[in-house]
Amino acid sequence: MSHRQDDLVRSFLRPSEIPRVTLNVELEAQSVESYSGDQLGADTETLQRSQRLLSIVTHDNGKVEEASLIVFKLDGSNSQLQITATSPITGDVTLAVSQAKQQSFESLSSVSPTPATSAFILTIGSNSEDISPQAFITGDVQKLRTFSAEYRRLKAIAVARKLNSSDNFLWLRPYQMPLRTKVADLRTRKVPLHERLSKASAGLPGHDLLDISIVRDEWIRRAATAKATIGHKSLRLRLGSFNVNGKTPSQDLSPWLRGLSAKNSIGQPWISPLEPLSPLELLYDSPSEEEDKGDPFTKPFANNTPDMKGGDPDVFVLGFQELDLSTEALLYATSSTKEEMWTTAIFAGLGEKGILYEKLISTQLVGMLLIVIIKKGLRSCFSDVRFCHAGAGIMGFMGNKGATAVRLEFSPNPLGESRLASTQPIALTFVNAHLAAFDEMVERRNYDFHDLSARMTFPFSGGSGHDTTFTLYQCDVLFWMGDLNYRIDLSDLDIRTILTSHLEGDSGIQSMAAYDQLRSAIRSNEAFSGFVEHPITHLPTYRYAVGISRDPLGYDTKRKPAWTDRIMHMSSPDINVKQLRYGSHPEITLSDHQPISADFYIPVAIVAKEIYEEQACELHQDLSRYEESEKKPHIKVQTSNLDFGPIFYKRSTKKSLVLLNDGDVPCVFRFLSAAPDAPVSPNWLHIEPMVGLLRPKETVAITTVAYVDDSAASELNLRPPRLECTLILHTALGKDHFISVRGDYQYTCFANTLERLARLPGPVRKLQTPEDLMPSTQALNAPREVIRLTNWMMTNASEIGTFFRRPARRKLCAIIRECLDTGDEFPPMTAEDDRNDLSAAVASTLVAFLDSLVVPVIPPSLHARCLQAKDREAAFELLDEFPRASINVWISLTAFLHYVGQQLSASGKNGSQSIRDQALHLAMLFAPILLRDDPSGQFPKVSPIGKRDFLLYFIA
Repeated sequence: MSHRQDDLVRSFLRPSEIPRVTLNVELEAQSVESYSGDQLGADTETLQRSQRLLSIVTHDNGKVEEASLIVFKLDGSNSQLQITATSPITGDVTLAVSQAKQQSFESLSSVSPTPATSAFILTIGSNSEDISPQAFITGDVQKLRTFSAEYRRLKAIAVARKLNSSDNFLWLRPYQMPLRTKVADLRTRKVPLHERLSKASAGLPGHDLLDISIVRDEWIRRAATAKATIGHKSLRLRLGSFNVNGKTPSQDLSPWLRGLSAKNSIGQPWISPLEPLSPLELLYDSPSEEEDKGDPFTKPFANNTPDMKGGDPDVFVLGFQELDLSTEALLYATSSTKEEMWTTAIFAGLGEKGILYEKLISTQLVGMLLIVIIKKGLRSCFSDVRFCHAGAGIMGFMGNKGATAVRLEFSPNPLGESRLASTQPIALTFVNAHLAAFDEMVERRNYDFHDLSARMTFPFSGGSGHDTTFTLYQCDVLFWMGDLNYRIDLSDLDIRTILTSHLEGDSGIQSMAAYDQLRSAIRSNEAFSGFVEHPITHLPTYRYAVGISRDPLGYDTKRKPAWTDRIMHMSSPDINVKQLRYGSHPEITLSDHQPISADFYIPVAIVAKEIYEEQACELHQDLSRYEESEKKPHIKVQTSNLDFGPIFYKRSTKKSLVLLNDGDVPCVFRFLSAAPDAPVSPNWLHIEPMVGLLRPKETVAITTVAYVDDSAASELNLRPPRLECTLILHTALGKDHFISVRGDYQYTCFANTLERLARLPGPVRKLQTPEDLMPSTQALNAPREVIRLTNWMMTNASEIGTFFRRPARRKLCAIIRECLDTGDEFPPMTAEDDRNDLSAAVASTLVAFLDSLVVPVIPPSLHARCLQAKDREAAFELLDEFPRASINVWISLTAFLHYVGQQLSASGKNGSQSIRDQALHLAMLFAPILLRDDPSGQFPKVSPIGKRDFLLYFIA
């Protein structure tokens, strides 16, 4: 190795680190062949790109000499180094040396300045999952002896001192940071920073030095990124998935590709884009900026985002399934005929815009095909394009099921000075999967997801990209789409009844979505944990009848309809992915599946790589003295008391806590819990940020927000109104501060039980303590809040057309809610718009009130009994089994709903719908609330149609 390269390594390292021995090596042959398939020695340029420097670097902290193997990559001019891997020398790390084959050192000689007469392969291994095996080849036998001897010396020290990567090697983290930012697992990056730190609580300190290193690295990465960001560029993507059932492209694909108008979703245009947790979400409009800015926990999904009308997609990513159903195809046939056929159809579907695009890459596994098409003008922005695939079908390896995937990097190309020419890329991964079919195979689908996630990797391409293997999750954004085959856990009759009876609104779709197997798997963390799917508003995409028996909507009568075709994504907290649209395309009828598509908008920061590296290096040097300094960090807290005053249900109250680093060294702070398994703060108090770093004389304002949701209110309604807690602010390697928090909770009628509300002596806000209730023998027949809301709507029946069909203003709903709690009169109605808004707000408040009840009007223990009632008489007889507080509420509500249905039908304000049609609409809206499912699972879910029919006995 030349002295110049030795000097390069020495200048790259900090003064506290010493390069003991450096070997001139190359990546072992198989690493290059695995992707490109070229024979080693056939491509000199490839071999030059595989050249590396392998160094043993030590760090002496005064107590023990620690060491690490560090792999460096030289740039094209051999003047700049880049770390590609680090392996701390611990008892778990192994270094194996073996004789290389003849062709290996012949190839080595072809690019080496001095001919190699023999060569050896060095394999770095480890028992730790954090370190991947690496193999290198070298012809410098003399230096290899020195290298091996130094490794054995340092390995002996590591074994004797029991060094491990968790408690030691903190000095190595600054060198590892660029690697983590490029290849860190998305699942780890999505974990909040404070949850990545060591476990600690009052009296039980954590690992401060390790926490300092983690926080410092994250702080440097963000600060360097901010300083190196010179602009932004938008990237627009359209993803599509289509199970073609072995058919050829016999139809125009333009509705799928160009987003031409299609009646592919049902529901009113005002439906909130928030994913509905219950039918009451359908009754709110999207809050205006003024109404929503005080509530950071109810931000609308993809609000104020651009749409594709502002420009064509920059990237199309199209996944196909069942491209070939022939028997021969199951044996991994590699014919590209079908791919060429569909590629031609895609560009034809793009019409006159097709000339603007080109295919970047495609990968196929039997019937699964993934194609990436990009704008020609952006070709230079894409690099390090990789692909992989894996089977998950018959016998676990045949390709009838499985996935194909593509990983690529996108680097915006800025104009201007040369130092800005190289920018940090973002990595995008796309997975096209086809999982196991049939309703009962849900566990197999979950297993296949985890199996594919573990087995699918992107090997090193041998090009200019990172010389490492990436997993699916080592990227900035991961998109997962395809025929995932998840079904709906409802009977065939229930599904078809919902689809045929409730096409006029979104309540039917949402009632079915609650039983969707994929959403259940995500909620229970059984599969696709961390993935986000836009709310579904389109009809099920499977199974449509093609030339066989069909129902009135076109579905196969022998297969239950389902949303088998899905598109989801997972993104880094640094990437603000905005989804613009999600729907199906029923115009395309050639298959038994309908194609689906989703539009995404990604604002990409243009981060100048050279500036970023300069800033990161400077910040590291500035902060590196932290753990080595003998001075103690010190934080000054502006106040040790936070008084929130009155705290209201679903109304946020903010207070600021200012911290000042008045010491001489940087400091890391975090909030701790009072006990090991306790939360940092009560469920009504939220803190942001929970952890941070301050340089000397810097300040930060911690935002604390008091916000009471249904879960918190159900507990606070049973406690004294005075709220008090103590926050523990810990300074790493310093002292703790204690902040006293207090507030006065304002009791609400929401998130209560009917029995308790019936025993209130007056408006709930007048309670002094939660025990100030009337005796149960003096309880009201029904809570006054229910009677008050229904009486108001009965009195204002002229506005009945706006009940439950018009979006409600959230600000006005908050006023109605406050009137219920205090006993004040509802706002007066003046202009017609005011009357309509007020009517909608009162109706929505009624639904929200019922949905907030701790126990629904009909307890889950009675749901199965309700579905056994086969006629009106049997349903009425069941009322005798209802809890006392529920009977009168049920009678009042059903009488009101019966009246509303009759008035709507008689008024003709909603077309020519019959009383029965009106009742069906109201029943589908109220049944899931009045008979709300048991979230604990103690009582199994029952049919939504059964719930609806039970309610219809009373209101139809």
